[in-house]
Amino acid sequence: MTSAIKRISELGEIRLLSEVVLQHVMAPLTEIGDDCVHLDAGDGALLWSIDPCPTPVAQWLNISSPEVLGWYTAAINLSDIAACGGTPIGMLVSIEMPSDTEVDFVRRYYDGLSRALSKYRTHLLGGNLKAAHRFAATGSILGREGSRRITRRIAADDCDVFLLGQSGLFWTGFAAHFFGRISGLQQSEFEELNRALLYPEPQMASGCKISEMPFEVACMDCSDGPANALFQLAVQNKLDLIIPDQPEWAIPDYAKALLASLDVPVENACLNFGDWQLACVVAHDIADHFANALEQSVPLTWVGRARRGAGSVMTSRGKQFSTQSVNENFRAGYNSVMSSVELVERYLRTPVFA
Repeated sequence: MTSAIKRISELGEIRLLSEVVLQHVMAPLTEIGDDCVHLDAGDGALLWSIDPCPTPVAQWLNISSPEVLGWYTAAINLSDIAACGGTPIGMLVSIEMPSDTEVDFVRRYYDGLSRALSKYRTHLLGGNLKAAHRFAATGSILGREGSRRITRRIAADDCDVFLLGQSGLFWTGFAAHFFGRISGLQQSEFEELNRALLYPEPQMASGCKISEMPFEVACMDCSDGPANALFQLAVQNKLDLIIPDQPEWAIPDYAKALLASLDVPVENACLNFGDWQLACVVAHDIADHFANALEQSVPLTWVGRARRGAGSVMTSRGKQFSTQSVNENFRAGYNSVMSSVELVERYLRTPVFA
């Protein structure tokens, strides 16, 4: 790091981690930067992660709730366990809130949190409460490793890259609300988009299936978006990923039609954050086996082929991810957004590839 760099905004989260933070982390080199810490506990390895509750995009649409905040606190931590192929055990949650917070808000927050944890057979083990000027919640989750240790690393030189989980529903739901198109949807479509927007589901079952596979899989959760995960996996493994210009995204036809009617590129909806997929990298010679083992149980998108190189992501036409699409903390990521209009311009109108 050069002495001329003075602010973390000049580095961004990814370089800040690699150049400053991770050199102090006591973990095996092959596991540094994973979604979870792997703890060898004698009779089996444990997984441990920590994440704050993100600000739901639904807040900018005035359709958020305490239950949504509780759900998000659980989901963002559960997703880390899923990315490591594990099974969650329990979670601690630390809450900060003003003294004049209504008791009903707290009750409803814990209702949403408990509903998410119960769905994935996870216990709330305790936590902490603290007075503060604004509400904030941070969860720390413990899990058990699956049959095979899953990290973000892969040794293969020729790989295929997949996204596990539905794509594009989150931003289709946002667009439907923002542009006043939600009332024109069928009831089933309305419900599906609202679930994606308010109660995103981590890919727990998919993560477990990955850990049972008899071959190496590199995996990362997409809580910061597929673009972010694909970029990080490519850089960490020194793979050059080529994405076709028109991937066959796992997105319903009605969602594609709605996006088209609003002149929103489908790749913006599918590569930006929100849908909580898992990004997976597997050796090319077993890619068909990997896809066949999963495609009956989870929507699957083949993202492209990656070969050993410098570590990059680009389209078949040579375009690379734009800065905003990587959604990097401290460098114009989501946490810097100040309005729903800004969300539209940044994530629906600005091209994903530059």
